[in-house]
Amino acid sequence: MGEIRDFKSNKSGKPSREASPRRLAAIVAGDIAGYSRLMEIDEEGTHGRVKRIERGLIEPSITGHHGRLVKTTGDGFIAIFDSPVEAVRCSIVIQQDMVGRNASLPRHHWIEYRIGINLGDVIVEADDVYGDGVNIASRLEGIADPGQVYISGGIYEQVKYKLVCGYESLGDRKVKNIADPVKVYRVVPDPAAFNRTRKRREHILIFLLSLILLVITSGALWYAFWLPHGKPGHQASVPVSQEMPKVPSSPAPPAAKQAAPLPAGGAAASVVDSSNPCHPANSAPSSARHARHGPGRGDPGARDEDNSRRWLHHGQR
Repeated sequence: MGEIRDFKSNKSGKPSREASPRRLAAIVAGDIAGYSRLMEIDEEGTHGRVKRIERGLIEPSITGHHGRLVKTTGDGFIAIFDSPVEAVRCSIVIQQDMVGRNASLPRHHWIEYRIGINLGDVIVEADDVYGDGVNIASRLEGIADPGQVYISGGIYEQVKYKLVCGYESLGDRKVKNIADPVKVYRVVPDPAAFNRTRKRREHILIFLLSLILLVITSGALWYAFWLPHGKPGHQASVPVSQEMPKVPSSPAPPAAKQAAPLPAGGAAASVVDSSNPCHPANSAPSSARHARHGPGRGDPGARDEDNSRRWLHHGQR
């Protein structure tokens, strides 16, 4: 078997098989949101500002929280910490400091970092770090909003009772090239602001539920009380088939009628008392029979008429 020789030292020997050390660490991945747009607006100015931020904020903050800056990527950085608590603290300090730096600048010139933090077993080298833990931290940074810090469920379990800040659960997220969904939380530096936001969301939800309940109740009442009877305008067009009750007719009051005309040469007929049973008006049945059968010598109606005429002639004398 051939011998391996070190040509620089002219010494023979076996190649080093020492593996890179692994360690459990909190990985922090940061990236500038909209970096390409900022470079397009002002390339030299943006580059100079980013370098000043790295020297004056990123590096001192990581060192001050007992971390190690592994590398910078032009528009971002990767750091590792032994303590998840220190990793989250450092990220909050960076985000809060950037708010002050951007306060005096126009909105389209702001530099805002998105930061993701994950706890994982990684391979550490002199100038880089590898492993699924790094990939997850980078994916969390990719889905974070500008100026926000997103942490994984592993980090949350380590820091949930140790920092004065709030945490908003964003549920399980499916991230690229990672088989299992990742539990994601958003770090809220001001717990009071988080509680106000949560209460506002609860009030909006309660209002929407009340509105939906009101609509459902109104629809049920309309269907129960209004729909079966139809609209009031339609009621007038529906024919009423009810029979009017029959009221027994009362006898009409006797009315005074003019007496039948006298024969030629006689005086005009005068009005007489209708209560007299001999009045011609009270002989309506006889008149009716007279109208049906016609006058005749043997007709009783004809005899009544002759008697009435004689009675009137006697009264006039």
